Amino acid sequence: MRFSYYLFILITKLFSIIPFWLLYFFSDCLFVLFYYLLPYRKKVIYENISNSFPEKSEQEKIKLMKLFYKNLCDIILEGVKGFSMTKEQLVSRYKVLNPDVMDKLFDKGQDVISVGAHFANWEWGITGAPAQIKHHVISLYTKLSNTYIDEYMRNNRKKLGTEMIPQADVRKAFSAKKDMPTTYFFGADQSPSNLKGVHWMMFLNQDTPCMKGHEFFAKHYNMPVVYFDIQRVKRGYYTANMILLEENSGSTTSGEITEKYMRKLEEIIRKKPEDYLWSHRKWKHKRPKSENN
Repeated sequence: MRFSYYLFILITKLFSIIPFWLLYFFSDCLFVLFYYLLPYRKKVIYENISNSFPEKSEQEKIKLMKLFYKNLCDIILEGVKGFSMTKEQLVSRYKVLNPDVMDKLFDKGQDVISVGAHFANWEWGITGAPAQIKHHVISLYTKLSNTYIDEYMRNNRKKLGTEMIPQADVRKAFSAKKDMPTTYFFGADQSPSNLKGVHWMMFLNQDTPCMKGHEFFAKHYNMPVVYFDIQRVKRGYYTANMILLEENSGSTTSGEITEKYMRKLEEIIRKKPEDYLWSHRKWKHKRPKSENN
């Protein structure tokens, strides 16, 4: 465990001195490795894309796969680079276009549920947003098995303004006393670890179990829900457009917030599918017979 930590620190330090032009040269090399030499989850990626876009030709699917791999390699290396980037560097490469959406809620003293997805560079979004919005940012994450790397990551992001809270402590985070309005960031597009309490719906032509943690807390505390739409402007530069999905969460019906989130995500993916995380086993679960209408 310590060896992995020291190796991680070494790689992080090396990436801190690597200029971006060299970073993207390494990314191009990683693409060749992942796509041609040691195919990374190629079967999963192909199946996800094929099932999501049955109307695409074989040639279009292959082209989309290659573009996805290039996106994946970029965000992997950008993620490592992000550990050594300053707040100023992050702000120059990750720009919140409309912070007034959140600022208006902050001025009302409202806590907010922020939702995002594994689209474009979500890692920079978590660390780049605090310098551009007024809310204190808490990001819910899955705790790493390596405690040394986990602690390093949490401390690193805390310096940039993001408080990382393990998902196991999510209830404590919401009930804790706050000194200022807070936004709780959920990456809610992952496949649920179990199917208890999920919301089933058609998403990208497939019957999909959707996590409802963000909806539960939004309804329970009547918090507005804001979607962070992250888009790549060009290599190494991103924007975030904040979209108010729901203002009166307490009055919504079960599944309504989740449906709005997933519909917005689907709309975004269809416009630029290569930037979504197709390597994730999102559709590994099948709807239980008891859930069928």
